[in-house]
Amino acid sequence: MMDTLSSFRHILVIEDQKARRIVALEEATYSVGRESSNDIVIYEQVVSRRHATIVRVKLTPRLDSYSYRIIDGDLEGHRSTNGLLINGQLKDSHNLNHGDVIIFGPQAKVSYYIISTSLDIDLFNPLDPGQLQQEEEAMIETMMADDNNKSTLISDESLQERDHDDLIRLASFPELSPNPIIEIDFSGNLTYLNPAASIKFKTIGQDKLKHPVLAGLLSEVQNIQGNLLLREVMIGADIFEQYVHYLSEHQLIRSYLFDITARKQAEKNLEYRAFYDTLTDLPNRNYFDEKLEIALVKAKQNNHLMALLFLDLDSFKNVNDTLGHKIGDQLLKSFARRLSSCVRNNDVVSRWGGDEFTLLLPQINTPEDTINLAQRILDDLKQPFEVSGHQLYIKTSIGIAIYPQDGEDTETLLKNADAALYRAKERGKNHYRFYRSTMTSKASLLLKLENLLYKALEEEAFSLDYQPQLRLTNNKISGMEALLRWYHPELGQVSPLRLIPLAEKTDLIIPISLWVLKTACQQNKAWQKQGLPAIPIAVNLSTKQFQQPNLVNIVTQVLEETELDPHLLDLEITETAMMENIDFSQETLQKLRDIGVQISLDDFGTGYCSLAYLQKFPITTLKIDQSFIQTLQNNPANTAIISAIIGLGKSFDLRVIAEGVETLQQLEFLQRLHCQEIQGFWFSRPLKPADATTFLSQV
Repeated sequence: MMDTLSSFRHILVIEDQKARRIVALEEATYSVGRESSNDIVIYEQVVSRRHATIVRVKLTPRLDSYSYRIIDGDLEGHRSTNGLLINGQLKDSHNLNHGDVIIFGPQAKVSYYIISTSLDIDLFNPLDPGQLQQEEEAMIETMMADDNNKSTLISDESLQERDHDDLIRLASFPELSPNPIIEIDFSGNLTYLNPAASIKFKTIGQDKLKHPVLAGLLSEVQNIQGNLLLREVMIGADIFEQYVHYLSEHQLIRSYLFDITARKQAEKNLEYRAFYDTLTDLPNRNYFDEKLEIALVKAKQNNHLMALLFLDLDSFKNVNDTLGHKIGDQLLKSFARRLSSCVRNNDVVSRWGGDEFTLLLPQINTPEDTINLAQRILDDLKQPFEVSGHQLYIKTSIGIAIYPQDGEDTETLLKNADAALYRAKERGKNHYRFYRSTMTSKASLLLKLENLLYKALEEEAFSLDYQPQLRLTNNKISGMEALLRWYHPELGQVSPLRLIPLAEKTDLIIPISLWVLKTACQQNKAWQKQGLPAIPIAVNLSTKQFQQPNLVNIVTQVLEETELDPHLLDLEITETAMMENIDFSQETLQKLRDIGVQISLDDFGTGYCSLAYLQKFPITTLKIDQSFIQTLQNNPANTAIISAIIGLGKSFDLRVIAEGVETLQQLEFLQRLHCQEIQGFWFSRPLKPADATTFLSQV
């Protein structure tokens, strides 16, 4: 326990065969034992001649901060016969704490206490102040009486006669509490300060009722309901919770103060996290929603216009994918600062989530005000962002909704601003769009399509078309690619370019892909049973499906259920999917090859797969991306790329299929480059199952 020389005294209450007495500890070292030469003598036969040593221990570099430690035996290492029994436990040494009891023998006990030097008022059972003052003076006189004896004997009879419980009471909570306790009378006189209050509020004696913890207490005497007042008091940077008890019977006002600075800071941090984005320091969605509600009420009351803007960063995902999320986060912070600099003081800028931001303009004169702001934002973004040595050019799309014409409640305004944003991105990005009633928000469309996808999966509303692949060396069918199709009565034919990304976003791609795999294998087996040529059926694997840890087991199970030979299944994956986790891809593809499945690398030439990586993967087929074929005649560079891919395939003994062949000129050009296989509209469009069956039977 740490105390100061000026504020506290350390005392021992000794009870042995001779008497009960109090010893005040003031020196650095005390010897304790049976012999009279000891500083503290214990009158008990079983006590050793040199039984223990009490030493002062400095706890901090401050000279006045110390405690006492008791050690078994003397300082030369000689131990006592019976040891030290402290608080019921046998110990070799112990740092003394207030209330510790040391047993030296059957009739010898020593108790240790720390009491304040200012025993003006006992808080819980007040004694007569005059009596306490006499006792204090007697103690001081006696303590100073004998300078030659280290053991200062306090012989004042009134203090010596106090029982053990009374002594504990004098040294109890008020004196030792780390929390300030203050008492004044109904006249405003300061009647009590515990040591914690004296240390914490050094000027309270001079300030008196002007001090913040006492200010206003007397004026509440008549108004207080009951006898308790609870309030918060700020003193400098510290905040205290003050419990004030009005003791009318004794004409006293007693305050207990608790430092709640840390708690208040924690509450502030929690509030900040609840209403602010920790990355950008902008208000978050919760804060924005509250401000939007308030702004709507005022707009309705004052009959003025209000604007809501939705923004997001165009192609922000590319930054995260290429430079990493750390750079992406720094870019978001820089964008947030630049966005905030474009608005007025009373406008609200919020991070809605991810790379989406919202702007609230609580009052505008005309919709043109939002045009000026949107254009200012777009112009400001023409300057690049400097992030960790990278110069990044970022563009944004903006959707705008105006109150009251585009909605009179928060939900409608948010939905319509989002719809305008979605349309802005559809129309080329990096510009703004106002909401129009014909627009549907991206979120609403996604939700609607997701529900329809679930229903289509349950009702087996999907279908597969099959596009033939032709071997140019003998003009025979070399394979079929299964292509997912979805026709909806309301939406019409949903494009694969729209269907597949949507399925990826909703995680329905996994069950849909399983359906495609199983259906394609069943169809191929059905063709064989009809006596048609045994050719591979190609099935596209999405990135999510390829990353499933149980993919090999799923493929194996489907092959067993459909009884299709593994070498007649060709699984197509993209370079991007394969390169996302090279070790996993290599292991998975090898397992698929081990069971006999063919592996095609789709859209080859558009990804990141180098020759070194190509050597690692057990690929059987390269599919040249159709973007190279479409510009074949007008782009010499593409001609060189296709020629190189064809040569690469021959070197590795791989099939090479050119996708997207739509004209005779493209076909002839590929023949001159010695391309072996083609797929595209020139030879055949994707066919319905019945048409594909007829096609196979005729060639």
